[in-house]
Amino acid sequence: MIDYDGKGSLKIALVEFLNAFPLYYALKERVIDNDFMFIPKPPSVCAPLLRNQEVDIGNVPIVEYAQSKNYKIIKECCISATKRVKSVILILNKPIHQLKRVKLDKNSNTSVALTKVLFKYKYNLSVDYVENDYDCELVIGDRALERLKTVKEEQVLDLAVEWYKMTSLPFVFATWITNKNITEDTVNLFIKSKEWGVQNIDTICKDFTHLNNLTTLQLCKDYLQNNISYDLTKEKITAIELFFNYAYRCSAIPANNKLEFV
Repeated sequence: MIDYDGKGSLKIALVEFLNAFPLYYALKERVIDNDFMFIPKPPSVCAPLLRNQEVDIGNVPIVEYAQSKNYKIIKECCISATKRVKSVILILNKPIHQLKRVKLDKNSNTSVALTKVLFKYKYNLSVDYVENDYDCELVIGDRALERLKTVKEEQVLDLAVEWYKMTSLPFVFATWITNKNITEDTVNLFIKSKEWGVQNIDTICKDFTHLNNLTTLQLCKDYLQNNISYDLTKEKITAIELFFNYAYRCSAIPANNKLEFV
């Protein structure tokens, strides 16, 4: 891991999903003073940018941590769900015991790995992962929130709910991960940004719905306040460790690295 010498702006990869806005809104909008350079990308792009050291810090799927021993997680911050998440779902075309072919959403490697863990260890089903002619589809992010408006409730499996049923633990989908030895002052900027975001959900939702026209203001607020959690607690760290154990055992991640934090 390379030390940050304090010279030049740190490059920060951002995921422009609604659930990530409260983590970084105050930084990106300069509500909290900083000189970061922000690079908005889908989660599947943020991760390789971090891995290739094209950025210094990334708001990335938690399974990216398994890709390098040179990573550290920024403490106290995450995107997680205690039970229902709403934005990571399986949409079924058949009853679950009849599923044979599953289409994955490659925008989030964490959701892909969680899907594989659930099929192996919760449902005890052997399925093929395909692009076409599927019985079941993984849908994530803002697109999942939109799809929930049109599909029947019995067609939907919420992956955070399914994980909770299996483990009685919350699920962590993403964190800030860095490939640099950053200072405590820098870490505190991310913690302060999270705290500001949680306290200013109304402001964030007004901006998001204005820019994206994806959902109503009330649905946006309900989702962020009732489905998403941003504090990386001891219980959530335990959940990450258990998830990594399952994911490594079923070859959904390449390594089960010990968690380290800054």
